[in-house]
Amino acid sequence: MTSNPTDETATNSTVESITDLERLRDRPDVQFHEETERVNSELFETLETLDDMAVVGVTNGDGDVLLMRVTEECALKVPTPEVGADEDYAAAARNWVESQAGLEITLDSLVGVWCHEARLEGTERTTTRAFVVFGATPEVDGDGIVETTAEHPEAHAVGWFAELPDDAAVAPGTRRFFD
Repeated sequence: MTSNPTDETATNSTVESITDLERLRDRPDVQFHEETERVNSELFETLETLDDMAVVGVTNGDGDVLLMRVTEECALKVPTPEVGADEDYAAAARNWVESQAGLEITLDSLVGVWCHEARLEGTERTTTRAFVVFGATPEVDGDGIVETTAEHPEAHAVGWFAELPDDAAVAPGTRRFFD
């Protein structure tokens, strides 16, 4: 990534800050995916209330990917924190993995941006939800052991997986970490 002092900054190939997705749209080093679908009013109203998401593919030294279950009822998935308007996607990603999984991470890459636009059927009214996907690695100590930051992470279950389980929840970009 190229360095920009106001946004989308990178230092030593790590992602520091992402706040303006429009600035990423035409960058040749960022895959930008867009899709539009017509939806009914009930689904449209739901989508209007949802925040954007940061999708974080944390890969350890063996190539396994971190999956977690935030509650007992939810499916396994890569870390996917919500990101509110005007929030920093990269900071949300790092902070959430640390608090939920108990791991300090480095965001190594910006894998891509997936923008899903919903159009209310019969109108031109739209709402958009973005998924910013990061590649990351956990911090390790001098012996190569993954360092944890919390004795009791908030997530219900956390584990490393070589393959994506059939019943896992799949956010945009997830499969790229299992290819």
